[in-house]
Amino acid sequence: MAMAERQSAHRETLEAKVIEADIAKQTRGSIFGFIISLVVIIGGFVLLEQGKKVEGLASIIGSLTSLVAVFVYGRYEQKKERNDKSAALEARKNR
Repeated sequence: MAMAERQSAHRETLEAKVIEADIAKQTRGSIFGFIISLVVIIGGFVLLEQGKKVEGLASIIGSLTSLVAVFVYGRYEQKKERNDKSAALEARKNR
């Protein structure tokens, strides 16, 4: 019995570490994405200042469009995951 309890505690510890690592990866990804987008947008304004209107606007609009697309896609995936989990819980209840 003690061995099963130790194994269960070990598994819970590993799961907690995996969750913490996933959160850290998501946070780093968000920060790096923000930095890259900020650099591109600033670069677009620099191009506008230099008289390169088409390139500057394309840079700014492209960066903002990609940020919005990532946000919308992320929300879609979260909603899909919630619906899948809800369906799985309902299936378990109906057994």
